[in-house]
Amino acid sequence: MKNRSSFQKITEEEPGRILTEVIDRLSVANNLQNITEIVAEAARKLCSSDGSTFVLREGSQCYYVDENAISPLWKGSKFPLEACISGWCITRSETVLIPDIYVDSRIPWDAYRPTFVKSLCMVPIRSENPLGAIGNYWADSHTPTKEEVKLLQILANTAAVAVENLQLKKVLNDKSTAHLSREKELEMAIHSMVHDLRNPLAFIKGFAQLLQLHGGPQLNERSTKYVDSILKTCNQAAKQIDQMLALHRINTRSLMAERLNLSEMAEDLMRNKKINAEEGTLDVQIEPNLFVYADPFLIGVVLDNLFSNALKFTRQRSVREIKFGKVSQDQKFVTLYLRDNGIGFDPEAVPKLFHNFVRIHKESAYPGHGVGLVSVAKIIEAHAGSIRVDSKQNEGATFYFSLPFQNVMNQTSAKL
Repeated sequence: MKNRSSFQKITEEEPGRILTEVIDRLSVANNLQNITEIVAEAARKLCSSDGSTFVLREGSQCYYVDENAISPLWKGSKFPLEACISGWCITRSETVLIPDIYVDSRIPWDAYRPTFVKSLCMVPIRSENPLGAIGNYWADSHTPTKEEVKLLQILANTAAVAVENLQLKKVLNDKSTAHLSREKELEMAIHSMVHDLRNPLAFIKGFAQLLQLHGGPQLNERSTKYVDSILKTCNQAAKQIDQMLALHRINTRSLMAERLNLSEMAEDLMRNKKINAEEGTLDVQIEPNLFVYADPFLIGVVLDNLFSNALKFTRQRSVREIKFGKVSQDQKFVTLYLRDNGIGFDPEAVPKLFHNFVRIHKESAYPGHGVGLVSVAKIIEAHAGSIRVDSKQNEGATFYFSLPFQNVMNQTSAKL
């Protein structure tokens, strides 16, 4: 545990150097404890705070994995998502700034009274479908600057890559190659290579964000455009890598099914996407209480792909309409739909939508990589469900898909 005086020298370090060191250390971190210790220490340094925590989402709970603080906080504790501010941050994908915790109704005051905390800042780990949060705390009333918040967000994005890489490495290492065919070994090698690309990509993005943050006023218009282009390219490449890894996970992990409220998941997802939505009025209608029994990570991939496509292909409309609801339900399965008023597809092209690397629209007009809907179909089929599309050119598209309403996975022994 660090006391305030001994930690003060560290907090005076230049932020860019701190993040550079963190990125280097995370690239060789080989277990979760290494990652959480590195990130918790760096978070506290970057904001000169009196404490920091590293929180992971575990199903419907927040798990306070690690902390670096002047006195104990909640390390090792678990709280329901709806009962703590980290859960609020995670489920809404929003940064939280609270100068005085005792005037904010979102704070569980009884849990904070034994601590030194007066003010806090919480950022989600990953902007979409956060896997956790990083919390910073102060013993006095304090509001971090925009620069400090941006630095924490860069740190959180880097931490997300480190945690996800660790999870994937475990999957790859657990797969014995002794009984695998040459084709399967090659597939694993390719996915391992894709996984290893994420670290240098995270470094490039992190350094570009630092350049944008610290050099902003000094950069001329051309340089600013170059930095923006680097960040845009990094985001596109990261999306492609995530889709490739999702395809790999479908073939390498068992279903971790639990009861999910798809309405809440969709609302959380769209809350973040609306912030970055392009021009036009966005009309999103999500039917409440759409429950299924499925793997939360993989169903998150399904929703992200379907809603992203709906946003992409409606951007030419002055009013962009997206509707998500239920068609029918029996004792085992619920059939859902996601409808948009976008440009639609040629009905003859619809059967090709679920084939690897097949694109229906021009890349220049509608960027993509042709594996998103493949992942969607494979995930739904792995849950013993089905998916189909109704569409006509310039008349929008409707995706219909079924998922278990109850735990039928154990009965079917479905494997991804």
